[in-house]
Amino acid sequence: MLKLDSEDINWRSNTIILLDGAPYHTSDSTLELMEGLRIPALYTGPHSYDAVPAELLFAAFKADDINPSKVPQGKR
Repeated sequence: MLKLDSEDINWRSNTIILLDGAPYHTSDSTLELMEGLRIPALYTGPHSYDAVPAELLFAAFKADDINPSKVPQGKR
């Protein structure tokens, strides 16, 4: 965080972390970390993949780059 603080002392006021409802995103340890860092988190609704453009990137990455055998993925 020192790097971010040195570049913009107010970075926390204009930053929101977007998370889905995955268990590791909603765990007590994650919630405590976000609270300790004073970073607001916004949680997307269930199955809202279209609302998060990064999901399209991840899906393409999983389908092509790290899945050369084309093993079916869960979000198709």
